[in-house]
Amino acid sequence: MSSVRVRFAPSPTGSLHIGSVRTTLYNYLFAKQNQGALVLRVEDTDQERLVAGALDSIYDGLRWVGITWDEGPREGGAFGPYVQSERLPLYQAHAAQLVQGGAAYPCFCSKERLASMRQQQQARGEITHYDRHCRSLEPARAAERVATGEAHVIRLRVPEEGIVAIDDLVFGRVEWPLRAIEDQVLLKSDGFPTYQLAVVIDDHLMKISHVFRGEEWLPSTPKHLLVYEAFGWDVPPHAHLPNVLGADGKKLSKRHGATFVEEFRAQGYLPEALINYLALVGWSPGTEEEVFDIARLIQIWRMDQVQRAGGRWDRDRLDHFNGITIRALAHDELVRRIAEYVPASWDRSLLRAAAPLIQERMRTLGDAHDLLAFLFSDELTYDPALLVPKKRERAETATALARATVVVRYADPFEAGTLERGIRGVADELGWKAGDLFMAIRVAVTGRTVTPPLTESLVLLGRDRTIPRLERAANLLEV
Repeated sequence: MSSVRVRFAPSPTGSLHIGSVRTTLYNYLFAKQNQGALVLRVEDTDQERLVAGALDSIYDGLRWVGITWDEGPREGGAFGPYVQSERLPLYQAHAAQLVQGGAAYPCFCSKERLASMRQQQQARGEITHYDRHCRSLEPARAAERVATGEAHVIRLRVPEEGIVAIDDLVFGRVEWPLRAIEDQVLLKSDGFPTYQLAVVIDDHLMKISHVFRGEEWLPSTPKHLLVYEAFGWDVPPHAHLPNVLGADGKKLSKRHGATFVEEFRAQGYLPEALINYLALVGWSPGTEEEVFDIARLIQIWRMDQVQRAGGRWDRDRLDHFNGITIRALAHDELVRRIAEYVPASWDRSLLRAAAPLIQERMRTLGDAHDLLAFLFSDELTYDPALLVPKKRERAETATALARATVVVRYADPFEAGTLERGIRGVADELGWKAGDLFMAIRVAVTGRTVTPPLTESLVLLGRDRTIPRLERAANLLEV
């Protein structure tokens, strides 16, 4: 396949959504498979909805997950500008071309008239749509009114009969009756294009060979097809990708929890895991294989394996992939990544020694803070009731902790194996389950019920820091 050019065209109206990353990923994979180009184009014609910093979020988020592109607002390229608000004269000239050819016409209807028209249609139980009031204006007269500066928009002259159709790469053949499509606005009265005009012009002039976008754009597709037809341009192959859905079957949104890339990054998800999981939300390789890096995805991903049904977002499954990715990290890389989620004041040599103890226990890198905090602060806060195993009393637990303190005080060498044998010996002498005594000690020295392996943690904590914690815990139970 030659001259493959695909695009991701976000609107800078907020932070980068995880669904947008999935769409961009599929475009990226297709481009890489075909030695093509991925274009980043910013669609900012809806000026009222622009959010400061949104473009930075798009750039930072995509680069963090490992998606790169070949042309864009900051990179440049042969088809710029890549920001729609910088292309207004181009849209205006093309709209004028359609008017001159009779495919579009000026509409002078006021907002008040349009509102009244819709109210009347609603009162009659009709679907609201433009009534084509200005469609029959004599072109010369309409041109005169435009020349005098009268406010107007440019509308497409939609045929009144027939169908418009597309053979979508995911949804197959889709048809729309023309009678259901109103004469859409192409150019607004302020000179800005509507999305329907700008997207077609940009895709054509930027030589976009394939349009892969979210399923939510499928209802707008007939409008785009009519614009292509009005210009006499070929329509590139389209694929509408299934939406990423929440557990309730509705499009993933903030009501479902984290949905923006920056949120997942802050919580300690790895970009490799996020990409791995996202690829599978709406696509299946047809095999049992499920763990992929991006290089492997470039090899095996295929558009014809993308499913029509929306992919359900499953946070537990993301955690599963994140855990797999964390466990596969080399030691130095694990330490480097954990370091971003713990205080800079934490001793890095101790962090380095402790990291392997939690590698199997982390769902996210953010878990490192809570799992290791006991090593870096002697101020523990916990409910003394957590020290006492089921079916045991406070006093006997205090005695057990005192006996364990003796083991810690005299363990020689002070190593995990020595400590474990000594603590198990105490449990046997007291008639306790070893697990119950280990839990009491765990809470006493870490303040938590879930920690890295206990005796290895005691070694890292050291004899002189462990003993006071055990003594304090025994005293709390005697109060």
